[in-house]
Amino acid sequence: MSTKYLIAFLFLAVPLWSQPQTLVTGLQSPVKLVLTPRGNFLVTETSTSPNAGRVSFVSRAGVRRSLIEGLPSGTEVTLAGGSGPAAMVLRERTLYLTIGPGDTERTGTAPGTSTLNPQGASSPIFSSLLEIRFSADVDTIGGTFRLTPQHQLALNDGGEVELADAGATARISLLTRFPMAEPHPTAIYKFSNPWGLSLTEDGRNLYLTDASQNCLLRIDTSTGRWRRLTRFGPLANPTPVGPPMVDSVPTGVRIYGDSVLVSFLSGFPFVRGNGRVLIVNPETGVADPFIFGLNSATDVLVRTRPGEARPQFFVLEFSTNQSANPAPPGRLLRFDTPEPTVAGTFITPVSMVFDEATSELFVLELRGQIQQLKIN
Repeated sequence: MSTKYLIAFLFLAVPLWSQPQTLVTGLQSPVKLVLTPRGNFLVTETSTSPNAGRVSFVSRAGVRRSLIEGLPSGTEVTLAGGSGPAAMVLRERTLYLTIGPGDTERTGTAPGTSTLNPQGASSPIFSSLLEIRFSADVDTIGGTFRLTPQHQLALNDGGEVELADAGATARISLLTRFPMAEPHPTAIYKFSNPWGLSLTEDGRNLYLTDASQNCLLRIDTSTGRWRRLTRFGPLANPTPVGPPMVDSVPTGVRIYGDSVLVSFLSGFPFVRGNGRVLIVNPETGVADPFIFGLNSATDVLVRTRPGEARPQFFVLEFSTNQSANPAPPGRLLRFDTPEPTVAGTFITPVSMVFDEATSELFVLELRGQIQQLKIN
C-alpha cells in the first residue's frame, strides 16, 4: 500500500466524532446553554407558571442546581409552553440575560393575528435584557439567588437589586428593554421575542436576534442603548398550507470575525429548505447568503482550528421536517466543505456550545437534556 493511500485509510478510520452521550436529564423547558470558565454550564429554563423561570448551574458531572430562581415566566401565546429566561452571555463575572415575552401575547380573533393578553402580563420586565454582576466566579458560587415580584418592580423602576446567599452576591439591573409589541398591518401586533445573544470580544457590544420581530439588534453594554441593524424579510411559502409569505424567524447569532452569523428557523408551515444561515455586516446591516437549504435551524457555531485555514461550522436543525406529524428528530450538521456531514441526531435541539479545551460539543434539547459528543 502506498503512503498516499495509507494516509487516506488512516484518516477515514479515525471517527470525526463520537456518539452523543446524555450528560443530564430533567431540565425544565430549557432554552439556552453557555459554558462557564471551568467547563461547567449555565442553562436558562422557562415555565408556564408565573415567576418560575430560572438559571441553572450544571456541573460537568451532570449535577444541576439553581443559580437564580424567581425569574419572570408565563404561558406563551400558543398556550402550549412557557416563556421567560432565554439567551445568555457570560463574560467573567457578568451575566447578560434576556427575558422573553412571557404571557404578554395572545392569539387574535382573526387567523394569523396577535393581541395583548387581556388578563395582563404576570411581570413588568418581560422582553428585556438584564445585567447580573456576581461577586465571585460562577463556578465557585454555592448558593441560590431568589428574585421576588417586588424585586421585579424595583428593576422596572430603574433600580438595582442586590441578592445574597452563601456568602456571594448578585447585583441585578435592567440594562435595556425592547418594545413589547409594535403595530403590524396584517398581524395587528408583532411582539418582541429576544432569542439569541452574542458578545463581541472586547465586551462593548451585544448582538441580539428577535425571533418574532425578525430583526438583528446591536446593544451597547455600557449604556444599554440599542439599534436595529436589519430587519429580515419574509420568505415565500410554496405549499398550499398557510399564508403565501412566512416569517424568517432568526434564532442563533454568533460573532464571526468582523461579521455576524444568524441562523433561521422560518415560520409555519416550516417549509423544508427555508432554514438558512446569513452573514451580516454589522456596520451596514447588509445580510448575504452563507448556508442555505436547511431545515428549521436553531443555532450556528464556529470552530476555529489551529493550523487550518478554514474553520468548521456547525448548525443545529430542530427537525428535518418540522411540518410532518409526527415530526422526525433534529440533527447536528458539520460543514468542513460545502457539503455538510451529519454529526448526530437529536430530539428538539435548541442550543449548543463547544469546549475548546476538550474538543467536546454539547447540545441542549428542549425536552430537558444535554447531550455531549467528542469532535476530532
